[in-house]
Amino acid sequence: MRILIPAPVEYSSRPGEFKIDENTTIYSDIELEGAMKVFISLTNTLVTDGIKQSNSKEDASIVFIYDATQKTESYRLDVKVDKVSVYASSFAGAFYATQTMRQLLSLDTSKSGVLDACKIKDAPSYSWRGILLDESRHFFGKEFVKKLIDLLAFHKMNILHWHLTDNEGWRIEIKKYPKLTEIGSKRKGTQYMAWGRRDAVDWTPYGGFYTQDEIKEIVEYALNRNVSIVPEIDMPAHFGAVLAAYPELGCRGVKIETPIMHGGVENGPADLIACAGKRETYQFIFDIIDELSDLFPAPYFHIGGDEAPKSEWKKCRFCQDEIKKNRLKGENELQGHFNNKISDYLKTKEKTLIGWNEILKRANLNEDVIAQYWTPMRDRNVEKRIASGQKIIISKHQCFYFDMPYAVNNLKETYNFTPEKYHIQGDKKNILGFEGTLWTEWISTEERLLFQLFPRLEALSELAWTIPENRDYDLFLSRLTKFLPTLDALGVDSAPLSLVDSTLFDKLKIGKIFHLNDAHVEYRKAMSMPKTPRNAFVKQSEAQVREYFKNDKFCTINGIVVDYIKEDTAVCSVRINQNHLNALGTVQGGLIFTLADFTFAVHANSTGNKTVLRNADITYLRPAKASILKAIATQINCGKTTCVYNVEIYTENNDFVAYAVLNGHILNKKV
Repeated sequence: MRILIPAPVEYSSRPGEFKIDENTTIYSDIELEGAMKVFISLTNTLVTDGIKQSNSKEDASIVFIYDATQKTESYRLDVKVDKVSVYASSFAGAFYATQTMRQLLSLDTSKSGVLDACKIKDAPSYSWRGILLDESRHFFGKEFVKKLIDLLAFHKMNILHWHLTDNEGWRIEIKKYPKLTEIGSKRKGTQYMAWGRRDAVDWTPYGGFYTQDEIKEIVEYALNRNVSIVPEIDMPAHFGAVLAAYPELGCRGVKIETPIMHGGVENGPADLIACAGKRETYQFIFDIIDELSDLFPAPYFHIGGDEAPKSEWKKCRFCQDEIKKNRLKGENELQGHFNNKISDYLKTKEKTLIGWNEILKRANLNEDVIAQYWTPMRDRNVEKRIASGQKIIISKHQCFYFDMPYAVNNLKETYNFTPEKYHIQGDKKNILGFEGTLWTEWISTEERLLFQLFPRLEALSELAWTIPENRDYDLFLSRLTKFLPTLDALGVDSAPLSLVDSTLFDKLKIGKIFHLNDAHVEYRKAMSMPKTPRNAFVKQSEAQVREYFKNDKFCTINGIVVDYIKEDTAVCSVRINQNHLNALGTVQGGLIFTLADFTFAVHANSTGNKTVLRNADITYLRPAKASILKAIATQINCGKTTCVYNVEIYTENNDFVAYAVLNGHILNKKV
């Protein structure tokens, strides 16, 4: 089978192949014409004038056939040597068939136009297959959002949960409330290192928002790829940008600036939340819903609802009057009352309210509200909710928080997620699906965002689409390795595979550093690793590299253990003996490197206290494996005390085995 991610429900191969060429013709029943046009556009580089449309399904080479027996997003694909048939009941199912053929044809990496003959039956396991994009903290713009939508659609994902407002910025034009973008979309600076580093602020003014015309364009673009966009407008907490623009919507009417610091509760101005007792607050929210309902046709509306401090409500006469008037049991039920009023209004727009699972703490919450389960701790309210037949979306922090380091939330945990592992029992039908989250407090560039998302998106797409009996993590990794050139072609510089499940970076240590001091520690380490061509390592798995480099001690330099290994890279470092360096004069000196199974020496010159190295060559000393015969070192740079080398190791057949960067120093030992 060709590489398919996510894996289909059923795949069976046939002898032969189908070739797209100048004689290929295509036909579609009227219900599936949109998907046919998608396929024509995907294959327009294979045929000079494009695949010609036919009026006859019998005569056409490729046919899209309406089949009422197929569920909404399901399809059948039948590839014979002389005909390709797609069966679906909707644009969605037929569209996913085109994405499967796109992968089978290797359209992003090859122009062969050859489809192996096969039969595929396919359908999603879950209806909700989503990614959250937070643009309040960092704003990415229309073109990147379209690129993300394309990537979601390619992986058969169908939800973009768009987090458009928070304390740090309001990102969408509301015509009735222009100050939301005039004031609330801007902040004076950005906290940029970690939650614990409140001293680290970039005082460059920051801002940005989408006009309603841009929103319409993006929503239409998404619908044409079967991606539904669900907006999130945070309330009653995470309301700082709103209160900067309209302070009267808070309990005390305190004038604040759009917050700079990230965080939820106990965050100074961010503790100021929407007043739940003022009529003006509800009217403001209803007006927002009115405008956004015209922009977003999705039947869902997310209000956040998490991390809502109640200190303001306890002191607010308006909120206390609302509690008394509605016979509520304190401020927690006031939030339930607040949520229900929003939920009831959304129903008039034929929309269902979604909130983070903290909203379930309010016993008076409407039963049709959907909870999105994110908290890392066990939540028995979620368990009760699903057991009683109500719907949830799963975004458990340990598996689906993609802004976190891979050392903390690794790929294997995402792929192997099961509800039972997290005490989620009950009918699977009550789980709408899964969603990965990309909170962007520490993600300021497209490159960083894609690093955090890929290859996690591949794992999530297979979890949400593929039936459990067809999922196997080791086989998935094998397919994923071969899938990487496709990601490259799509403009995705993903995280290295040796990093995504690695125990090389200590989980607790990295987690602590990430939260308290440096949220970029893992990314910076990954970016410091030298890059090699994707296809340079296709013959070696990480397990084989580990075997070469013996357990976790991948490399030593005169007894100093390796720092880390990345896919096809080992990095070693040692200390300089400055006295010996100064004493070397013009004498030949060098380093002895031992990479587990073989030893070699790099020679160098030194004059006085200044190191002068030419491109280093390697003297091969002792082969422990007969197949490894050649190693070539090239100097990258050399300073006063430190030299850095690229080292490539080859087998007797000149097959590439490993690639190392050795941060070498001249030691007190001559070769």
